[in-house]
Amino acid sequence: MKRQLPEPMVKKIVRASAYTGKVIPPRSVVKLLSPWRNNQGRIFRIGYYSRQDGLNCVWLVNETGYYEQTTDQRSIEKDFEVLKLSVETDLYGVDREALGPLSDVESSVLEKTQ
Repeated sequence: MKRQLPEPMVKKIVRASAYTGKVIPPRSVVKLLSPWRNNQGRIFRIGYYSRQDGLNCVWLVNETGYYEQTTDQRSIEKDFEVLKLSVETDLYGVDREALGPLSDVESSVLEKTQ
């Protein structure tokens, strides 16, 4: 059996950044519907994308502003309900502040949508 060599990092980056499907904008708010890692019902915001990870690596930001976990675009469509679709046009957050903790106003608005 022939030994398989690891995929070069450059090839991984090109493959990750080549995603051409529908992309949920950063700052959108989603709710997990499936029992995924015992987080069912949790609310997340979509974080800014990374050029290194590509557009198919979706960062889930928790209520404290921590970029907690990642998923892909297909999982967002399949396992999450979009509570608020952001109008953010800068996918990578260039010259933007990282997402911080939810404000009291944002928290109360989200509670009403549940």
